[in-house]
Amino acid sequence: MPRPARLDFPGAIHFVRLQGRPAASIFFDAMVLNAAQAPSYEHTPHLKRFIHLVADIAGECAIRLHAYCVEPNSCTLVIQTLGAPLDSFMGRLCGQYAHYWRRTHPGHDGRVFASRYASKVIAPEYLPHAARRAHLGPVVSGLCRRPIDYPFSSERDYCGGHTLLSPYKSDVLRALEARRHTGIRGYREFMEEPETPYVTNLFLRGSSQDSRIVGNKVFAQQARDMAAHPAPRPTKEALIARAAKELRIRPVDIFSPTPAGALGRALVAWYGLRAGAATLTDMGRWFSVTGATLGQALRHHRRASPALFTEREVFD
Repeated sequence: MPRPARLDFPGAIHFVRLQGRPAASIFFDAMVLNAAQAPSYEHTPHLKRFIHLVADIAGECAIRLHAYCVEPNSCTLVIQTLGAPLDSFMGRLCGQYAHYWRRTHPGHDGRVFASRYASKVIAPEYLPHAARRAHLGPVVSGLCRRPIDYPFSSERDYCGGHTLLSPYKSDVLRALEARRHTGIRGYREFMEEPETPYVTNLFLRGSSQDSRIVGNKVFAQQARDMAAHPAPRPTKEALIARAAKELRIRPVDIFSPTPAGALGRALVAWYGLRAGAATLTDMGRWFSVTGATLGQALRHHRRASPALFTEREVFD
């Protein structure tokens, strides 16, 4: 039986699980957690690289990160697709990290991840539950006694501290306020509440209407309708015209072998990814370059001209 297609639509919240190949530690060695000195990202270079990739690609794809947790051989992400589709974001993240892993492990020529990632679409009211499940992962795995003790998740951010990758906390905290759990204290109260069997079953098996969804019957129907009738995406011509207008050049100049043309192509890639209009590979074909080349240009020009590559919406 073929696997069901992934469910996705603009604004969808996803609970994503990524697993490394069996008997491996693709992010860091668990022994780091037992070291005499407090573990940090400086002791886990592969994990640090992965976290930077999450931040960079999420920014380019207009992905909102609500919560995360990285264990030695697995990762949980609670993310919202506001621009690029989930498959586009995860494809770039997994592909770039796998490439990095093979480059830093010359003797390893097999797969890095065990299989395709697992995901479920989450109804907004279950967002705090998704964050709690992510943060409790290391406790369930026996890596720590309390979520706050674990250094490689967003738990400490939610409790008032800071981590290398800060999540977008507002939606989780707003949902908790609706349950009369206010602020940091309210978040901690919620974390200490046991998960009900109903919620556990929802996350494990999904809704009775659709196993890809964590939510009630009404939300399941709404989610499937939104996935079946996506809003139109900007066209190639619209993306190029918008970039040309921003740079005050002609659309045809974006195809030219000039510095302005190179900047324009990077800006088109930025707009296209964030609007979910096309992948880097597709946009690369527009300019007769590879997706990897266009991605490198995008990262270069983001650093060189950050004022142009802002997170404001450009297609109203």
